[in-house]
Amino acid sequence: MEMLALMFWGPLAVTLALTLLIGRLTQRRFQRLILLPLGFLLIPLAGSVYEWMQGGFFWELGVLLWVMIGGAIFLGWLGGWALCRGKERTP
Repeated sequence: MEMLALMFWGPLAVTLALTLLIGRLTQRRFQRLILLPLGFLLIPLAGSVYEWMQGGFFWELGVLLWVMIGGAIFLGWLGGWALCRGKERTP
């Protein structure tokens, strides 16, 4: 169970930290760079396609695990983006 929690919180924390770092370094310049951490979504996509192609007895669980990791990456990016947007609005 701890391993499953680590597979969710690890990508979430890394993506959140990277998004906040990019947002802090760019500060209204090169705003499109904040989309860069979304490239990490290619990893779960490739993993889930691999699990699907391999088939096997519990391939659905493998795909579900990769979807969970992709969701964590997206939530981490969304949280970092929201925090960066909040800092831009306040003077």
